[in-house]
Amino acid sequence: MRSWWILLLLLPVGAIFWFKETHRQAPPARHPAALTTVHVLTLAPQDFVATLGEPGTVTSEQNVTIHTMLEAQPLQALFFHEGDKVKAGQLLALIDPSPYRIALAQAEAQLDRDRQLLANAEIDQKRYRDLLAQDSIAEQTKITQDALVRQDQAIVAMDQAARNNARLQLSYTEIRSPLNGQVGLRQVDPGNILHIADVNGIVSVAQIDPIDVLFSLPQDQVAAYLAAGPHPPVWIYDARAHLLARGRVISQDNHVDVGTGTLMLRARFANAQGRLLPNAFVEARLVLMQRQGVIVIPHSALLDRDGATAVDVVQQGRVQTRKVVVSGQEGERVWISQGLHAGDRLIIAGTDRLKDGMAVQVWQDSPSP
Repeated sequence: MRSWWILLLLLPVGAIFWFKETHRQAPPARHPAALTTVHVLTLAPQDFVATLGEPGTVTSEQNVTIHTMLEAQPLQALFFHEGDKVKAGQLLALIDPSPYRIALAQAEAQLDRDRQLLANAEIDQKRYRDLLAQDSIAEQTKITQDALVRQDQAIVAMDQAARNNARLQLSYTEIRSPLNGQVGLRQVDPGNILHIADVNGIVSVAQIDPIDVLFSLPQDQVAAYLAAGPHPPVWIYDARAHLLARGRVISQDNHVDVGTGTLMLRARFANAQGRLLPNAFVEARLVLMQRQGVIVIPHSALLDRDGATAVDVVQQGRVQTRKVVVSGQEGERVWISQGLHAGDRLIIAGTDRLKDGMAVQVWQDSPSP
């Protein structure tokens, strides 16, 4: 009976000894090291555009303030509504033509009378020439008649000029648009007396289609502008970065402004819908380069490896460092002309801990935007 008690006391001690021996002899389990996680971008061909953005001002190629050519005459009628689009030669306003019609009638009557006097003098001149040939009159009579004819001819020429001037003055009573454009707000109402020196005139007419944008290019960007070729494209945007129109440079100033160090450029745009108004402020983006179907990556993915520009890509689960050639940049977008191809998986996050040939785990794979 006593031996059973001794056995029961020794059992816990043996179990503890067995447990220690078993765990001391078994090697600890080893877990594989965690892989570096990276974010990659699958590359696809894109369009690349490099631009220079500068503030610009919309301006009309022609902007005319319509004035009267007749002094101190009443405005009889207006034939437009404010904001109307008008054609060249369209009647805009009418000045009372009555006194100018009377003046024209007087000038024409004077011309008719003097023409008759000239005709009579020419008949006498022919008769005197015949009589002189017959030695029937003194030569002085014929000379006097010749002088009278020349005098009447001068009077007729003067009458013709007076008639033409009267017609011109009458034409000034009809005020017409000198160009295709859009009228502004009227500056005078019918019944008011017009004066040639009125500063605001009657109304202004501005050409709006096509329309121009003036903008200045910094001097250090002139070389890039000239390298873009003749008449490079220009895109204009509003304050909310909405594209308003696409056009081209049509001319440039012949010197750099010494005060601002800039070169003034003029770009022209179609404006059939009238979205661009003179004196509006816009952002003009001069297009320096356009490429289609090229590899474009984020600027943040570029690396400096041993003094060369490079990127990291994932190839069969491992990092591969490639040297690349950058041929253009627009903001955060970079055009890579050599070193990358469509379908490559570019590492765009987590590059600071990577080395060439390192095994990595892709956390997120995004398509090229």
